[in-house]
Amino acid sequence: MRQKRLELIRKKLLSMRETRLQEIRRQNTDAAALIDEGVADIADQGLTDSLKEYLHLLGDAGREEVREIDAALERLRDGSYGTCESCGKAIDLARLEILPFTRQCLKCRKIAEKEESIKSGPAKGQL
Repeated sequence: MRQKRLELIRKKLLSMRETRLQEIRRQNTDAAALIDEGVADIADQGLTDSLKEYLHLLGDAGREEVREIDAALERLRDGSYGTCESCGKAIDLARLEILPFTRQCLKCRKIAEKEESIKSGPAKGQL
């Protein structure tokens, strides 16, 4: 990849990282505020608990995305950025522009998703 394009991707990754970190900080602040407010009755307590759990899950997803972004920035530094970790072929530039921290080409990602779906079974996540 040309150096100019790599620099644009690096800037995009850094911007995405900062945005995600700000979201995580805001979610942590919101969750702390829910804890500090106290609750009037049992129904409010249930809603508050649900909101805290939701904010916690969002925070987990955000932290995972920051880890993925950091890994992509490391790949940029070591020169392996843009290479599929599964098949070793170049990842399509359009895919990298949409999802700059991706580790796999579209073909390998689809295969991995299919395998994950098979492993999880048809009832995974259903009550």
